[in-house]
Amino acid sequence: MATLKYFESVSKKERGYYREQLKLVEKGYLGDIFPLYAPSYNWKTNQYGTKNLNTSEALITVLHLAEIGKMKPETVSWLKMQIDNKKLYNSYTTAGAIEDHNQSTGNYAIAAMIFARNGDRKYYQKAMNLVWDDQVRNKNSKIYGALGDTKDNDAYSFNNLLALLTSQY
Repeated sequence: MATLKYFESVSKKERGYYREQLKLVEKGYLGDIFPLYAPSYNWKTNQYGTKNLNTSEALITVLHLAEIGKMKPETVSWLKMQIDNKKLYNSYTTAGAIEDHNQSTGNYAIAAMIFARNGDRKYYQKAMNLVWDDQVRNKNSKIYGALGDTKDNDAYSFNNLLALLTSQY
């Protein structure tokens, strides 16, 4: 959205493209009780998808809206509640029911980016603290220093790269 917003200033035609895309995203809003956005849009049927939300993808949509100052206050409140309760799950139905109870460090990193873009340093730091909680501190571990699971020696590049990127905010 930030890229499209840049082109908005080029011409009336480009401004129209930006507004149409923004309207398309905003119409995918799932509601104030579960204030995220539909997981997809079908251009042929003009309908929004109803499959479960991948939280990482859903948060990227929110991040894009935060970058252009269009994030809803309901979304901010919901996200703060997830951070406060340390319960930002990997997948939800479009009605807001938890579909996958696992959690990803990457989701907390994206949440931190959202708070940073929203100018909320307190919640940026709270989310980043949850990210760094997954850092391996055992110097004898094969994945020492990474964000990962020492039991299985798993360290996912998605989580690690997002954490590094987010630490620059």
